[in-house]
Amino acid sequence: MRDRTMQITIRGHHLTITPAIEENIKSKFGEMTKHLDQVNSMQVKLSKDHQIDKRTHKGSSNHIAEAIVRLPGIELFAQASADDMYTSIKKLSEKLKRQLQKHRKIQCTYQQVIVPI
Repeated sequence: MRDRTMQITIRGHHLTITPAIEENIKSKFGEMTKHLDQVNSMQVKLSKDHQIDKRTHKGSSNHIAEAIVRLPGIELFAQASADDMYTSIKKLSEKLKRQLQKHRKIQCTYQQVIVPI
């Protein structure tokens, strides 16, 4: 069994990617290769959306995390948002894990139908 490392590209929009955020992303998404070793690459986009309430004139920040996971023949997309960047990254990783598990289940079912035993 060969060791595959997944290429993770991290981009920030209206925020700076700190080493702590980068390490958090790599630890959360690096384990996705355990779920499915066919993952070729992943793009993660982190952004910060400033919203101002018109009545109170107070601002709030919404942290958004998006990811595209490339598999042979398919791309998976997920998006999550929260008040904290680390929370949005955690929600995003959970969404992608569910999508990967669903994809793996479909692949196993498809292979069982195609290949007679």
